Amino acid sequence: MRVASVLLLAVLASFSAADDPSKPHDHQGKLDKFKLGPPPALSSSERAAVDAGKTVSKTVPVEGGARALAVFDVAAPPAVVWACINDLPAYPRMVPGVHATKVYGGGTRGGVKTTLVTWTLKLLGYSVTYHLEFQHSPSASAAAFALDYSRNSDIDDTVGYWHVAPRNGGSSSRVTYSAALLLKGWFPKPVVDFLLSTTLGRATQWVATEAATRLRKEGTSAAPSHGRRCTGVWPFRRCAPPPAPPPPPPPPR
Repeated sequence: MRVASVLLLAVLASFSAADDPSKPHDHQGKLDKFKLGPPPALSSSERAAVDAGKTVSKTVPVEGGARALAVFDVAAPPAVVWACINDLPAYPRMVPGVHATKVYGGGTRGGVKTTLVTWTLKLLGYSVTYHLEFQHSPSASAAAFALDYSRNSDIDDTVGYWHVAPRNGGSSSRVTYSAALLLKGWFPKPVVDFLLSTTLGRATQWVATEAATRLRKEGTSAAPSHGRRCTGVWPFRRCAPPPAPPPPPPPPR
């Protein structure tokens, strides 16, 4: 048991020391990057499951990592959902397992906003750090990320994708999240499980919670009032019935 513990600590120590922003990454990308466009189509059964309020998710193990896809509905307008996804400095508060994020660059070109950000995950007292290029296209209602290969990261490679589509007249959103992750070298199963759950599995669970929190703070509802008098905040908001239509004009004489 002591030998195993020492081995685990040695592996983690070498893992946490790999990050070096002053040096380029070992390669310029092994995973295919996602495009800023519409998400893949769902099957009829998958679409029915999401319509029923369930999350459709898949995680496929691959050599050295995993691929994941999740589609789910959020009871908030797309603007609120995007405010959550794009609030990269707030991820340590919003997403379990994320210890710190630090934006170090970016800009906007052709309507696409690029943000360069360093992520740090806490793992059994050790830090796992990697550097991402995060791009958001409002016109495509999509975002994509990949490693910033100009900086060396602790993980081998990662790519990801977000898409948010309006539902129910814009009062709610259908969110698609997909990502792939490759690790460097061999790691004990607890390390692999932690990384996969933090970067893939847990990456979607926080969105609905954070969106609801922001709606409550704003005192607004996910459902449009259409000019009706409303009280309370979502999900307890109540609106008066719409006013009766005006009477028809009198018939011509």
